[in-house]
Amino acid sequence: MIKAGIVGGESDSAGNLIRILINHPDVELCWVESLTEEGELLSSKHKGLTGETYMSFCKKGNKDEIDVLFLCFAEDGDSENYLANNPLPEKVKIIDLSPDFRRPDSEDSPWVYALPELNRKPLVRGATKASIPGSLATVMILALLPLAKNLLLNSPIHVSCVTPLNGNEEAGEASVVLEHEEVEETQNALKTLQESFRAPINLIGTAGGWKEGLAATIYMDTPISEDDLKDIYDTYYEDHGFTFMSEDFPDLGEVRGTNKCLIHLEKVDNKVVVSAVLDDTLKGGAAAAVHVMNLLFGLQERVGLTLAAKG
Repeated sequence: MIKAGIVGGESDSAGNLIRILINHPDVELCWVESLTEEGELLSSKHKGLTGETYMSFCKKGNKDEIDVLFLCFAEDGDSENYLANNPLPEKVKIIDLSPDFRRPDSEDSPWVYALPELNRKPLVRGATKASIPGSLATVMILALLPLAKNLLLNSPIHVSCVTPLNGNEEAGEASVVLEHEEVEETQNALKTLQESFRAPINLIGTAGGWKEGLAATIYMDTPISEDDLKDIYDTYYEDHGFTFMSEDFPDLGEVRGTNKCLIHLEKVDNKVVVSAVLDDTLKGGAAAAVHVMNLLFGLQERVGLTLAAKG
């Protein structure tokens, strides 16, 4: 049994993670830290947990009793500060859901950029520290990985995303206008497969009328036929358990509540158009972290993640 702890337990990502871990057959959730919610029931902060768990938040968990620690801080820099001030036993594996370690300082950094569809081998071969990609980066990378693998990212890439509502946004407002930190994150990931990749990524985001779910439509010039493109994508994703090709234009209802990404592609004149959808709170967050945990500990990757779509 894998013993797990969570810090930053009051965050939304922690709430989603708790819901998965308490039902995972190979995990015991030992404690959830929160400085602001100490002593309160987890269910008082994270709705939907009533009757599922009677655990309470603690101020400081026992690091010696766990095998894996999930960092779920909402603010940039908090994960880095936490690790600097809280030494952990060497045996404890760390999975960080913040942006703090998504770009390792050096090639010999212990941190693995933890997108299984890109870096499954290092995750199953002894990694101890894993950084979960951002949700926007996840959907863009998954849509483009097969092209990078075949050295086909050679023209400007145009991305239109419909994003979940955030804060005081209203549906239809621009949520991203070209500049976003996860564009560079995406570029860095793709360069690990196509070193020659230098094409710009032009990202425009629009707030949708929902709280969860991310849809991206990406297009660029390519000389490759539609049939050959489909073969390239089918080959790349045939042995990955959560990313699937769809013959139809994918619907957010098919992925909400799951760890799936659905991808559809078509050729329009000389351009390839790739459409991808995922649940940013799960495939782009908590479920991705559990997927990575499964790989780190040698479990079958789908264990505890056979989640049903919400529709």
